[in-house]
Parts: sequence; C-alpha cells; structure tokens
Amino acid sequence: MPMDTPSPDGSLVFARDVRRTGHNPNALTRAVRRDELARIAPGSYMSRQHWDALNEIQRTTQRARAASERWKSAPVFSHWTAAAIHGIPLIGAWPTRLHVIIDRASTVRSRGEIVRHAIGVDADDVVLIDGMLVTSVARTVLDLAADATFMSAVTAADFALCHKRETRIEKAELAEIWENRLPFRGHVRARRVLDFATHLAESPLESGSRVNMHLLGFPAPELQVEWRDYRGLIGYSDFFWREFNRVGEADGRAKYFDDELARGRSLKQIVFDEKIREDRIRALGPGFSRWDWNIGMNPRRLKPFLLAAGLPIETRR
Repeated sequence: MPMDTPSPDGSLVFARDVRRTGHNPNALTRAVRRDELARIAPGSYMSRQHWDALNEIQRTTQRARAASERWKSAPVFSHWTAAAIHGIPLIGAWPTRLHVIIDRASTVRSRGEIVRHAIGVDADDVVLIDGMLVTSVARTVLDLAADATFMSAVTAADFALCHKRETRIEKAELAEIWENRLPFRGHVRARRVLDFATHLAESPLESGSRVNMHLLGFPAPELQVEWRDYRGLIGYSDFFWREFNRVGEADGRAKYFDDELARGRSLKQIVFDEKIREDRIRALGPGFSRWDWNIGMNPRRLKPFLLAAGLPIETRR
C-alpha cells in the first residue's frame, strides 16, 4: 500500500501487513507525525480523515477490530465494547478501554487498554460479528445492567427490547439469562434494570427522561398511548399521565434531522407536521409538554419543568 494514500477507504492499516508488502513500517510513524494517520492501537492505524469522522461507537468498534487482529487467541468482547459492536446506544462517555470476558478461574488482570472480566460466558451467549467474537445482545445488556450506571443500562435494555426493532429481544430472555447466572456480582442492580426496562421506549432520550422522572419521584407515565380524533389516528405520545391529563414528548434531534425518520420530508414540513399533530392532540383536551435533550437529561432542569406542567413529586417509602 502506498504510504502517500494511507487507508484510502477508511480500513485499518496494520504494521505487520506493511512489512509483508515490503514497505518500511517507519513510514507509518512518519504518516502519524504528518497527521495523515491516526494510531488507534499498537500496530494499528487508520487515515486521520476517516478516524475523525467516526463517532464514539464506531471508534470503539475499530479499536476492538484492531485488538482482535493483534491477539493470538480471539477475545470475547463484552460490556461497553460489545454494545458498540452491536450498535447499542448508551448515555454518557464511552470508555476508551476495551472490555473482554475471560474464564472465571483466570488470574490474568486488567492492564493497559484492556479490562478483563473473569466471569465466564456460555458458548450460546457468544456471536460472531465481522470476524469478532462478541457477547450476544441479551448477555451484553445483562452485563451492562450489572456494571453500568442505571441510566446507561436502562437505555441499552430499552433499545434491545424496543418494539420497533426487527431484531428485538424479549424481556423473558433477559430474565432467563439473569436467573441462570445466579448468583453473580451485581445481580440485584441488574434485576432492578430488567424490571424497569420497557419495549415501548423508542429513543435514548425517552429512556433517559423516564429514568430521571423515576429518580426524581414523579409518577410513572403511560408510554406510547394512541390518540384518535374524528379524522382518525393522530399518533402515539411518548408519555401520558392520565390522572393529570398531561401528554409529554421527548424531542431529540433525530426527529427533525434523521433522514430515515424524515421519510423525504423537508425540515419545514417535519416541523409543520409535528405542530398539526400536537394541535390535534391538544384539541382532545390534554395539556402538552415538549422537551429536548438539555431538559430531559438534566434532573435539575427536568424537575421544575414537570412541576410547572402540574405533575407532583410522590413520596415513596
């Protein structure tokens, strides 16, 4: 591969392959100094242009691919790394270290770029994705439920369960894996995540907002409630507090800027359609509250926002 056009298609460049083709591997170091290549792992590189264009999920996946190519025995990626490879969204910063599962009896410790979890994994809970061994979606969600924050774990579980995903999993599958693993470290917090997770949340913002509502003490809303008027189906609301006759909508950027969700509509048309939808629901009588990421994901902002909408904070025992 000519070093003046490193990784032109965004693929990984390995120092060992450069040696095999007769090139001087020092050319990789020089390309890094010229900011033409990004060193993403020992002996693994990618063009700087392509690396800078990747999001955190994609970068984690590329780091895992580099590690998988480098190690003599194929690792089983787990936790946050497995979530990235599966495309499972999380809330919060993605760890830069890679997570793998090793045998329970192993005495090898975490070091450098690798976090090793000596918890073991059944062969049925491992899948092959793009040449990498990864814990299954269900096992990944359960591992995160035991180790990640409640917010991130619920977001991952909601995504995996989401009724709109063709490859969704069932909560019964998660519960079965949880029960079969007992006892294990974090099983109580994992059960809490599984009990709270739902197949009706359709975005990380909906999941995160619901977690914050719960932690703040607001009453639990009904999810994806159907609304109809004399013209027929209006749509489904993200949240509805029937006792207080209040609709809640968590609006992320995707609703307005995601091409798939836009279905060919312009931004102006999307905004107009959303206004008509809200007006039709309001005409049926409920109050209507709409918030974005800055409110839904910030408890200090969400609390006064929902209080102003007439929702009470419940006293829980």
